[in-house]
Amino acid sequence: MYVLVVDDNPLMRELTQRFLEHLGYRARTAETAAEALRLAQAESPALALVDVRLPDQDGPDLLAALRRLPGCDRLPAIAMSGADEADLRSVGRKLGEPTVLMTKPLELDTLHELVVRHIGPPA
Repeated sequence: MYVLVVDDNPLMRELTQRFLEHLGYRARTAETAAEALRLAQAESPALALVDVRLPDQDGPDLLAALRRLPGCDRLPAIAMSGADEADLRSVGRKLGEPTVLMTKPLELDTLHELVVRHIGPPA
């Protein structure tokens, strides 16, 4: 069981992965939607943290594709965005359930609470 982190920003991927691993979760990272789908096909994630703007596909479309994979139909997700309020509202309508939208920079205490709420404490 792992958390899939998808972000085209290398620093954001690394910091998020390190934070999750520090908390005791296993995290894998992807730079693109295509890479994220390959990782999720190999092993279903327990949770996905997805940037809403990726170079090859937008986050809501990636979440829809992930949720079509076997075992991922109810995949909980946290969508991350540095966008303005109007953009966030339009993205929020496309995300689907169960998805939470967080703005960047991420508030780590809030991220921790959301991860625990969705998948429980690390095993």
